[in-house]
Amino acid sequence: MASANTFAQDCVLPISIQLDEDFSNVPTAASNILYQSLLRVATENGLTTEAPTTPFVLTAHCDVLDKSNLPGPPIQTVYNFGVTFYMADTYSQKKFGTAYITLDGVGTGEVKSYINAFRRINTRNSEIINLINRGKKNMLNYYDSQYRNIIKEAKRLVGLQKYEEALTMVLAIPLCSKGGEEATRYGLELYTKYLDRMNLYLLNQAKALWAAGQDQETAYEVCSMLAQIDPDAACYNEAWKLMKEVKAQVRSDIDFEMREKYHDQIKLEKDRIQAAKAVGVAFGNNQKPTTTNLMWLR
Repeated sequence: MASANTFAQDCVLPISIQLDEDFSNVPTAASNILYQSLLRVATENGLTTEAPTTPFVLTAHCDVLDKSNLPGPPIQTVYNFGVTFYMADTYSQKKFGTAYITLDGVGTGEVKSYINAFRRINTRNSEIINLINRGKKNMLNYYDSQYRNIIKEAKRLVGLQKYEEALTMVLAIPLCSKGGEEATRYGLELYTKYLDRMNLYLLNQAKALWAAGQDQETAYEVCSMLAQIDPDAACYNEAWKLMKEVKAQVRSDIDFEMREKYHDQIKLEKDRIQAAKAVGVAFGNNQKPTTTNLMWLR
């Protein structure tokens, strides 16, 4: 049995990268470079930013410690920065810890100096790694204790037919956490319901279109819709019958074919988990961006 410490280190946990302009104290033109550096810090240390629903955040604040100029031409601006990294739970406003590093940046102006400094952030810095590991322990404890409440909320959303939002929430629970397997099973159940709902809509649209006119052009469009229906959808057999009916009633061949069921059940489950997560990610990316006030971290 692995220790809880090792388990947390090996577990891929969801986090968001945020830069509050009032908090990060970074010129706008350089903020994207800092964001990308934070993204590298996260992904290279066992965190994922693909889950759109998570209370956990990784951010940074930058202070100017010293500034000087080097003679040119061109004149170079030299900055010495102190950068503090933070990991926290934004729901409870609990700070997991900080990591502090200093960076030098040299460039032809302030922004270039900031950019060149942020590009030098070492993702394997011991202070940063210690912060990430402390944060991951707290994150794992959160999911271990709260997964039942998260699943309960997802079920409430399903009752409101908010399948995408429910998938986003339940599949944010890491597989390596205490409730990970239960959450994944329920996520796959949700995904099946989501597929059935979306595919039934496609089938009904295809039926209505075919009933309105049965010419070659309509047949092509109907078959295009039917070909999108997932083999695991409850309406798959009905869609297959309609596909054959459409092809039988038009003169020339139509190239569309229904997708066949997978034979490798292990591969199927992995593919379905990834597809379910993709639904959640797409839903999260389509939501209006929210700004989290991070000033409480200071």
